[in-house]
Amino acid sequence: MSPPHAAFEQGPIRPPSEAQSLLVRVSRNCPWNHCAFCPVYKGRRFSLRSADEVLADLDAMREVYGDRPRTVFLQDANPLLSRTDDLVRVVAGIRERFPRVTRITAYARSHTLARRPLAELQRIRAAGLDRLHLGLESGCDAVLTLVRKGVTRAQQLEGGRRAKAAGFELSEYVMPGLGGRALSAAHADDTAAALVAIQPDFVRLRTTAVHPGTPLAALQARGEFVPLTEVEGAREIRRFLAGLAGVTTRLESDHVLNLLMELRGDLPADQGRLLAVCDRFLALPDHDRVRFMLARRLGWIERLGQLDEPGVRAAVDRVVRTLQERGIDPEEALAELRAGTL
Repeated sequence: MSPPHAAFEQGPIRPPSEAQSLLVRVSRNCPWNHCAFCPVYKGRRFSLRSADEVLADLDAMREVYGDRPRTVFLQDANPLLSRTDDLVRVVAGIRERFPRVTRITAYARSHTLARRPLAELQRIRAAGLDRLHLGLESGCDAVLTLVRKGVTRAQQLEGGRRAKAAGFELSEYVMPGLGGRALSAAHADDTAAALVAIQPDFVRLRTTAVHPGTPLAALQARGEFVPLTEVEGAREIRRFLAGLAGVTTRLESDHVLNLLMELRGDLPADQGRLLAVCDRFLALPDHDRVRFMLARRLGWIERLGQLDEPGVRAAVDRVVRTLQERGIDPEEALAELRAGTL
């Protein structure tokens, strides 16, 4: 929910699953802000807002929205750095002002959770913070180092486990392609193994895109990072999914950057069906695969079967002819489409 005027603060981003949530800014920007892949918060200082500031915002929000909000998301990148007493006051304040709210969620960093006493996390959970969104990104130390994530695999495991032990629902984000071509296999295998160890409630896919001006773009320019093609990315995701035997979780492909939006289901029950989606894509003839990828990246379709819907194939054929006439490699066009989509 965005404000109709500047009566209260709200930050720049939230997870796709929180699109309808009331956004409550508890912290400003990101305390780490060095991740090579991230274009957000660059050049901005991190700060924590006082509980009194946030409670005043909640009063203003109540005036604007009444009791309509059903879900609330705490911004920005790491509100769990707040003092326990302050965060408890904020969460309790939300529950008091918006009694019809059924879920309060927040971003957090594994590094923070791994260092936070379990008793403090349990207090915050008891106050009414229900779910944490963690950017695992990768369970591979080599990948985490490459992209300057500022956390180790061991800290990722400890942070995730501690969140679960405190009673939070846990949503872990994974970035297919983050290791590039050189680390693709290790990224897939180690990330799957980390999730089996953590046992999160949700695993959410967000495909890596190299955004202009980011440190990851500089790594690519120096030849230190070679992005995966769409087909290589699908192969990596298949390998990752095959490694998830033993995890009980909900897999979501709910971000516009993802190619295969059909990769949604409950594990372990749906593992075979999800692997079959990858296999269907990889088995497509080259010309159909190119057409599907272009149609998907242009936002025309979401599922493999939609390529044969009336008008879709003809429209994407026109795009292919235009690229051919201009001498543009479809893979280059696809990479540009990914990079330009936040």
